[in-house]
Amino acid sequence: MNCNNVRENLIELLAEGPADAGITAHVKECSACSQELESLRKTMALLDEWEVPETSPYFLTRLQAHIKEERNKAPHGLFAWLRRPIAAVSLAAVIAGGAVFYQLRTTDKIIATPPPAPAGTAVGDLEALEKNHDLYVNTDLIDEITGGPSSDTSEDSI
Repeated sequence: MNCNNVRENLIELLAEGPADAGITAHVKECSACSQELESLRKTMALLDEWEVPETSPYFLTRLQAHIKEERNKAPHGLFAWLRRPIAAVSLAAVIAGGAVFYQLRTTDKIIATPPPAPAGTAVGDLEALEKNHDLYVNTDLIDEITGGPSSDTSEDSI
């Protein structure tokens, strides 16, 4: 067996359970692997003797005081939120989106709105007549102001 493979499986020998016969035979023959096994046994013995130190009775109080101090160190004010990366990136995205929307709305090349036809041409005259016709037909407001008849009240209902 290879020493690297045996070193990966030395913990099986420390568990004192059924270990692979090849690993046990290799450790008996190889002095480097047997020294490694003995070193692991000593380390485990030291860990068994080690006791966890008692925490200070004021540990939580001091921890809460440190947390409160750190919160008080946080910047306050009008632009303090800019120090948070998520807020700053969100603001930048909103501004960029607004700029793109404004550019799309104001550019005739991207959102095609036909320019008005020049006066004196057949199309221009027809458009002017349509505008005037819409004004003449929709005179309800003018009739109500002047006291004239309105199309929203019928003569039959009076």
